[in-house]
Amino acid sequence: VIFLFFTLGMFLIGPFHAYLVDAYKRKYVCMFAAALMVVATIGYAFVTNLTELILLGTVQGLAFGIGTTAGITLAIDITNSTLRSAGNVSFSWMARMGMIAGIILGVWLYQSQSFQTLLTVSVITGAVGILMLSGVYVPFRAPIVTKLYSFDRFLLLLAINLILITFIPGLLVPMVHPFLNDFVLGNTGIPVPFFVGTALGYIVSLFFARLFFLKEKTLRLVIIGLGLEIVAMSLLNTDISIGISSVLLGLGLGFILPEFLVMFVKLSHHCQRGTANTTHLLATEIGISLGIATACYMELDTDKMLHTGQIVASIALLFFALITYPYYIKKKVR
Repeated sequence: VIFLFFTLGMFLIGPFHAYLVDAYKRKYVCMFAAALMVVATIGYAFVTNLTELILLGTVQGLAFGIGTTAGITLAIDITNSTLRSAGNVSFSWMARMGMIAGIILGVWLYQSQSFQTLLTVSVITGAVGILMLSGVYVPFRAPIVTKLYSFDRFLLLLAINLILITFIPGLLVPMVHPFLNDFVLGNTGIPVPFFVGTALGYIVSLFFARLFFLKEKTLRLVIIGLGLEIVAMSLLNTDISIGISSVLLGLGLGFILPEFLVMFVKLSHHCQRGTANTTHLLATEIGISLGIATACYMELDTDKMLHTGQIVASIALLFFALITYPYYIKKKVR
C-alpha cells in the first residue's frame, strides 16, 4: 500500500514538473526535493499508525518525482549536445544501480542492525547526495515561461511494455524475506541478499551489451534480456542456486532498460527529451510498485508468484516483438 501511494505521489506532482524546473533554478529544485525525501525518511522513526505511513510514502513520492525530473533535466543541461543520448542512458543506468544498491544495503541493515540504524544510514546517504548536488555547476538558461501544469505524457505503448518488464523485479522485492535469503556464499555459510547477484549481473551487462553493435541491436538486446528474465523466474522454482537466478535477472534488466530509454528518446523531438526520460522513469516505478503490490496481495505464495512472473515476462516478450518494436521502427524521429 505504501509503495502504491509512493507512485501516486509521483503522478500527483507530474503535471507540475515542467513548470517547477523552468520557473525556478532546477539545481535548487532538485536539492529541495532531496531534502524533503530526507525529512520524510526521518519521519518513519516517529509514525504510530498506517495513515501516517501512507502520508509519508505519498510525500516521498512527490519529492522523488520532482527530484528525478529535475535531476534528468540537469543532466541534459550540463551535457554537450552531441553526447546527450549517452548522458541520458548513463544517468538512468546509475539511477537504477542506486535503487538496486539501496535494496541490498536495506536488506542487510534490516537483518543485522536495528531499524534506527537503517534510517540513520538512509538520512546520511541523502545528505551526501544533497552535498554533491550543491557542487554541480549549471550554466544560466533563460526561462521559457512554461504554463503551470501540463499533461504531456506520450509513448504509451513503450510505457505499457516497460511496466510489464519491471513488474518482475517488483514481484521479487517482498520475497527477500525469507525465500530469497537462501543464497549462501560458497561453503562459508554466509547469507547473501538476492539483489547482490542482481547488481553483479547488471554491472556485467555493460560489457556484454558492447558486443552488440550491428543492425537491430535494440531488438536483439531486449529479446535476450526478456529471455533471461523468463529463465531467472523459472530457475527460482528449481533446486539450482538462487544466486544464478539473481545474476541472470540483473543481466536481463541491464540489457533491457538502457535500450528502452534510447527508444523513448529517439521517439521524441528535441523539446520532449525531458518528458521522454520522465515517462520512462514513471513506467519503471509503476511496474515495480505493481509487482510489490501483487506479491503482497498473493500473501507471498512463492509458487503462485513465480508462475505469475513467468506469465508476465512472456507477455512482455510477445508485446515487444509484435507491437512495441514495429511501432518504434515506424515512428522514430532520429
